Parts: sequence; C-alpha cells; structure tokens
Amino acid sequence: MAISITGRTPAADVDRRERLGISADDLAARAGISAQELAAYEQAKSEADANPTVAMRVGDALDELERESAAAADEPEAHPT
Repeated sequence: MAISITGRTPAADVDRRERLGISADDLAARAGISAQELAAYEQAKSEADANPTVAMRVGDALDELERESAAAADEPEAHPT
C-alpha cells in the first residue's frame, strides 16, 4: 500500500492551479521543477503514482500562492487622490 506524502491528489492540485489562474509553466517555475515534471505529476492518477519530491514542491508552491492571493484580497484597494 502506498503512503500519501501530502494528502492531496494531482487532480485536486490541477484544480487549485486553475482556480488561482496560474499557468502550468508558471507553477513549474515557481516550484523549481521542469514543465515536463509538472505535466507528469498532473497526469498521475494518484499521488502514489507521482514523484514524491515533485508532489511536495507543487503542493508547497500552491500553498504559497494561495497565501499570497488571500493576503492580496485582504489589502485595501488603493484610492487615487
């Protein structure tokens, strides 16, 4: 039996990436992996079928992007004077 590294699935991470509006190329760069590594991860049926290092890097990058998105949403809009 395979053990989940992050508790997420590649399909869920694709949904997160798309919800954040980030391209696969940008996420790969942010995660420090190649576009090919990200594509292989995103096409995996489960995390157990994916490279665990890639899974962790993708998850960490998505977590950071979500924090940045939430922080930006909390900032008051600038009003021209």
